[in-house]
Amino acid sequence: MKRNLASNRRERGQSLVEVALFLPIFLVILAGLIEVSQLVITQNRVSQAARVSSRFGATGGQDEGMVIVALNSVTQTLGMADDEWDMWVVRGQVSDDGTAINASTWEFTHAYGISNTVRYDRIDESAIQAEILADLQKDINPTDYDEEVGGIRFVGLYALHDVESILGLDAVPYLTDLYTIRGFSYMRQTGETAVVTNGCDAFPVTISHLARSVTPPGQAPNPYPDASDFTGPSNPPEYTDFPYHHPDVPLVNAQEGDLFYVFEGYGAGNFGWITWNEGVAGDANTLNESMAWPGNSKDYTDHGDVSIFPATPLYPWIVRGYVNPYDTSDLSMNIGDYVWANTGVSNSNALRTTLNGHIDLDRQIRLIIWDDATDTGSNGKYRIYGFAVFKLHGYSLQHGWILAEFIRWDTSCGQEMP
Repeated sequence: MKRNLASNRRERGQSLVEVALFLPIFLVILAGLIEVSQLVITQNRVSQAARVSSRFGATGGQDEGMVIVALNSVTQTLGMADDEWDMWVVRGQVSDDGTAINASTWEFTHAYGISNTVRYDRIDESAIQAEILADLQKDINPTDYDEEVGGIRFVGLYALHDVESILGLDAVPYLTDLYTIRGFSYMRQTGETAVVTNGCDAFPVTISHLARSVTPPGQAPNPYPDASDFTGPSNPPEYTDFPYHHPDVPLVNAQEGDLFYVFEGYGAGNFGWITWNEGVAGDANTLNESMAWPGNSKDYTDHGDVSIFPATPLYPWIVRGYVNPYDTSDLSMNIGDYVWANTGVSNSNALRTTLNGHIDLDRQIRLIIWDDATDTGSNGKYRIYGFAVFKLHGYSLQHGWILAEFIRWDTSCGQEMP
């Protein structure tokens, strides 16, 4: 009996020793599997970001837009800080004989990042050119290069993304390269591609494309307001202060210096205040934040806002920037898109101060021009006809009108073509 007890104790002791020896090994193996899985998953995500960005570029997307598309594709899965990424937009054309890339067409533009990734200083443009050319020539007889490959135009994205090691292995000098993930994709451009400009940012005012410029004081159909009608500025301008103004001119035919006196509403010739997404309150505070310089139509930072809800699946928090009412994953404001009306009370001291600041500093601000309005009230939406630059010269929040000088149409952004 005593021998059995002693034997059992020895066996239990031996088992504990085995567990003590094996457990750390098991944990290291488990951590290693997780580490490798993390790298594989990250590689897939970075490669996918490069692919969707290249696809956008191949349809005419510009460099900045390609970066935005890439980052949007990894918004909820990877860090987006510029010290974790370096991105280059690649563009070029193969020579007519299909044996080289024309040096005059080659572009390798650093479009995002602060040159902080581990492998940044080892980028070899010639190797990337060779990689593209070899891929295009693959499985093609050299005698057919001119017909099959010659003249091909291409666009792509080359991305580097640094990740942290679960085991801290990214601190080991000869392992650091493993933790910079490379993603590279390019696509051919065939035929004529429409130029797809980046989405616009703007201030939260939209004017009907049917608006007509103001007429002299006392003259129909749209007389210049009396000085007593202005809420701001404190020293209102006079009609004669605008020597380049032409009366009763349609906005679509406006020239620099033409002055527009427009009332709030959904009707032809009216203007409206805007809220950039339905997840924020449509009130004077939101309007003032969006109207303040330099605007927040592209602000997707987490400000810790609690009202009302996240408007886009791309960010788990409440954003202040533009979200398409009909496609909440679309954050790019372009012609044909809709914007939400802000029908809350707009007559606030803060907003008056902000508007007066724009007037006093003689700022030029980009506004939205609308051509269709759907619904009314809190469900109201305006369709974007175009973008134009104005100077604000006066307003009445009580009576709901603004006085703005036309500067120019703006086709530098938001001009996506079908």
